[in-house]
Parts: sequence; C-alpha cells; structure tokens
Amino acid sequence: MATKIPQLFDLVVVTQPLGTQPLEVGDVGTIVELLGNDAAEVEFLAPDGHTLCVVTCPFTHLLVLNRQRTRVA
Repeated sequence: MATKIPQLFDLVVVTQPLGTQPLEVGDVGTIVELLGNDAAEVEFLAPDGHTLCVVTCPFTHLLVLNRQRTRVA
C-alpha cells in the first residue's frame, strides 16, 4: 500500500498516542498547516463543532483518509 503524504485540509486519523493531548488513537482531524516534510498542525473538533485542540503531529502518527471524490447520490 502506498503512503499518502498529507496535504493542506486533508482529513487524517491519529494512529499513535500524542502524549498529554486530549486525543485517542482513531480521532479524526483536519490538516490546517504543513510544517516542512514531516509534520503538520492538525485541528480536532469537539462533538459540538468547537475546536478541541490544535496539535503538531508528525506524519508518522497520522493516516490520511481517502481524498478521492465519490458520488453519494
């Protein structure tokens, strides 16, 4: 399986614990800033839509969700 390099506004999943952050493996966030070739700022939202946290994540701790556009209806 090919590795997808995260891009701005990609949806990503946390694959490893991020220390003291209020996140769990499997939480989904959005890339809001790229930090070089190996890390990104990721925004995570609370269920009510407010920002839970913005965390610097190494790419090795993220999985990019599918970018393909798929027709829903």
